[in-house]
Amino acid sequence: MAQSELLTAEEVASLLRVKASTVYDAAARGVLPVLRLWKGKRRTLIRFQRSDIEEFIRGRLSKAGRES
Repeated sequence: MAQSELLTAEEVASLLRVKASTVYDAAARGVLPVLRLWKGKRRTLIRFQRSDIEEFIRGRLSKAGRES
């Protein structure tokens, strides 16, 4: 597996220009690809691979182009 930069939800939110809560919600619904690194008693540590987020954006852009 090629090494890819891991991003926090806040960093992904900045890339997508949305709130971090939107990123958490999209990850929980399976809309955004997410890595669940471990599950604790109160919360789960999640990160996002930059390459996955960039692919997600490209996919959305190509869908938007087809709908126009």
